[in-house]
Amino acid sequence: MTLSLAPVLDTAAAGPLRLALCEAVNRGEPLLLDGVAVERAGQACFQVLLAGQAAAGRAGLSFRIADPSPPLVELATLAGLDDLLA
Repeated sequence: MTLSLAPVLDTAAAGPLRLALCEAVNRGEPLLLDGVAVERAGQACFQVLLAGQAAAGRAGLSFRIADPSPPLVELATLAGLDDLLA
């Protein structure tokens, strides 16, 4: 499943992102997230992404963020979560 991340990954975006990731994992779909449009990201969505990565791993599914935007790379690095972008 390819999921395009929203331009603003704030607290309001965390719930819908969590739902989309949970549904994909429940269907047994590998997760490919397109991060090219992300302009801002906050802690809530990084937590959701980490949880999605963990859930995918437990289910034996791949999890990858492709084409992370420069702001997404910078924010992930500052938060110490740049392994999400690997």
